[in-house]
Amino acid sequence: MSHLPSLRALYYFHQAALHQSFSRAAQSLNVTHSAVSHQIKLLEEWLGKPVFLRINGRVQLTADGERLKACCTQSFRSIEATCDKIRARDLYTLSISCAPSFLAQWLIPRINRFTSRHSDIALTFQTHIDLERVRGEHTDILIVSHEQPVQQDITATLIAVDYIGPVCSPEFSHRFHYETDFSTLPLLHADTKLNAWSEWAKKTGARGDFWAGSHFDNLTLAIQAARSGMGIIMTPQILVKKEILDGSLIAPLGFTEVDRATWMMIKASRQAEKGIELFRRWLLEEASMVG
Repeated sequence: MSHLPSLRALYYFHQAALHQSFSRAAQSLNVTHSAVSHQIKLLEEWLGKPVFLRINGRVQLTADGERLKACCTQSFRSIEATCDKIRARDLYTLSISCAPSFLAQWLIPRINRFTSRHSDIALTFQTHIDLERVRGEHTDILIVSHEQPVQQDITATLIAVDYIGPVCSPEFSHRFHYETDFSTLPLLHADTKLNAWSEWAKKTGARGDFWAGSHFDNLTLAIQAARSGMGIIMTPQILVKKEILDGSLIAPLGFTEVDRATWMMIKASRQAEKGIELFRRWLLEEASMVG
């Protein structure tokens, strides 16, 4: 910090630069004209060069002043945004991110049970699985399917072991079993889970061409296509519990455990925060339910 000029001088300079006037800057700061002038003088002495030209009683930024103004504008905006986020956190706002399919199929249908219980916590939702955004605190909670917990600076809570299996509408109920050549069936694929069929086949020994078939941008769309009778989709059990209970989808071969699990990940230094802990407890409670 010893290599920085006075932060007050920088702030007064920024106001004067925005208004192109020491007098208007003084009004906006609720200080005297001489106070602004004094801080600008201190800044110029520290820099060793002028940031304003004084011409006929008016002030005008020098080239160095313009450069410093742009830097101050960016810096003060960043400080303001960070402070707003910190203040908002005190009001219990949580940003939660997960894959679009998990958000649409599992989280959104259940989230009302959390918000009705904790009406003082405002939630925002994102659809990325970028752990760096958790580290940077742009995201508070990340829910992701992962093979194992990650680095020491991240706290990972096991939500559910992942089971996957082929699901379809009831009309396909007698068309396949483990010995079936799956090349003969209308397979559906989600581009976000391209290896799902081959992952399941490796675990079960099923045979077939597990790359052919219709492709969808995400798993939610592929699940809806399966409900409509278009074919068979490989999906995590956790995403289709409701559809299987209501009979709109069936899982003729059941579900097979894979080498992944669903985790709630947060920055380790934030694990004691009240809002995060309340959401973690609720998430574990919901994941333990049958439906």
